Amino acid sequence: MPARELLLIALGGGTNLSLYGIGVWNGSTVLTGGSLFGPDAQTLSDWYVLFATVGMLLGILARAAISAATGANGRFHVRTTCGTAICAAVLLLGGFWTDNLFALCLAGLCTGWTYACLQVFWMTRISMIPSKARIAFPLVLACSALANAWYASTPRDLLHIFLAVALLTSTACSIVLFALGADSRSPLHPIPAYRLKSEYILALKQFAEVLFCVIALQTVAPTMNYMGLMNTLDPATQLGVVCVAQTIAAGVVLLVLGRAKGHQHSVQLFKFATPVLILALFPVPFAGHPYSLGVLLAGSCLHFVVVSVLFCVDAASLARQNRLTFELFYSLGYFVLMTICVALEYVMPMVLRSSNSAELLLVFGVFFCIYVLSMAFMHTRKRKQEARDDRVDLSAAASHPDAQNRGLEPSTTSPVDPSVCVRALQVRHGLSDREAQVVGMLLRGKNVPAIAEELFISQNTVRSHVKRIYRATGIHARQDLISYCERIGENGEIT
Repeated sequence: MPARELLLIALGGGTNLSLYGIGVWNGSTVLTGGSLFGPDAQTLSDWYVLFATVGMLLGILARAAISAATGANGRFHVRTTCGTAICAAVLLLGGFWTDNLFALCLAGLCTGWTYACLQVFWMTRISMIPSKARIAFPLVLACSALANAWYASTPRDLLHIFLAVALLTSTACSIVLFALGADSRSPLHPIPAYRLKSEYILALKQFAEVLFCVIALQTVAPTMNYMGLMNTLDPATQLGVVCVAQTIAAGVVLLVLGRAKGHQHSVQLFKFATPVLILALFPVPFAGHPYSLGVLLAGSCLHFVVVSVLFCVDAASLARQNRLTFELFYSLGYFVLMTICVALEYVMPMVLRSSNSAELLLVFGVFFCIYVLSMAFMHTRKRKQEARDDRVDLSAAASHPDAQNRGLEPSTTSPVDPSVCVRALQVRHGLSDREAQVVGMLLRGKNVPAIAEELFISQNTVRSHVKRIYRATGIHARQDLISYCERIGENGEIT
């Protein structure tokens, strides 16, 4: 990828990420402060945040619907983004957004919608360059930190100008990226309903473990936000905490994506970071302000690492494995994540802010118990799956020597090309392309580890494909599947 395109992604994605913290997130003290809305700041900011949240969720759904209708990434992005970006910029720069409640709500709706469309767009762009993701994500976080630092050094009453500049900058970068020919001009192929049900819903079930871990982290990481510490900070200090957290997160992402092995980075981070963070929360009711501020910084850093980066990385990995349209898959997962995050931002403060020290310790203890139970559940599920797969492999291995000792007569017909067998099996039983690949490798004598290594996927994913193949064909042993493939004709009929 040319350096200029990587620079556009960093600039556009970074300014859009800063846009969320300033113009969409309900914890921004810049929005709730009196410098913007005067004595009615709380009421007006509540209306603005409500419509910004609704616009964000609708924007995510719109991108998912367009991706499903076209079967491609990024189609009609300019049409869905430019109009709302210009509308919001005009309202903000002209000062009309505070003239009346309708203009304020419209500005919030357009800002949230534009943020959502741009967020999906930039994550899709990065997913197309997996080899550069280790560089692109830290650059996005660093650019967002610089944008927040720039705003922290300006007067608080210039929020509307900053929001408009962030909207127009990120939108302009995406348009320039299109002009450079970086977008995918694949033909339009609407995704049929049966594929949505058989492939995307199945992939989302596989993605559920990642989604669960990210939501669990998002429940624990912003605990200090839920307790109201962020709201007690002045806007400059709050933005300073965000800047430092994003800068540290950029370094953590660079380290994680460079050193971590395997898949599901969110799950791996959940296993190690969550207990440390929960243990760090226990002294909070009795510690001073500096300690609480440090925990707030750590939680904010973890939020940016997981929600802004690893969630997208894991979604892109699973989408590539199953040959799915990334924008649709990511949008569906991101919609679920943001819906739950919005609910947490309204529910958790009511639980934590009304608690005394003893009740807070009880809540943190519940957090830790949930973590232990979650780990036990995932470990038990993994052991059961591995045991089930091992029984299948052993039954296949046991049937193999029997077949050799039965003295089978050599076939009088010429052997059939394995690729022909695979195509016929795929047509006869409705296998996906990836499942057909796995069958072809089984016919060539490859085992599960070899298939996983060649396809760059985990062994558990290979076993999942094998189980789906067994269910589709009604065969439950590897050697029986191979024999069945050898007896199937080119037209899909048994010979």
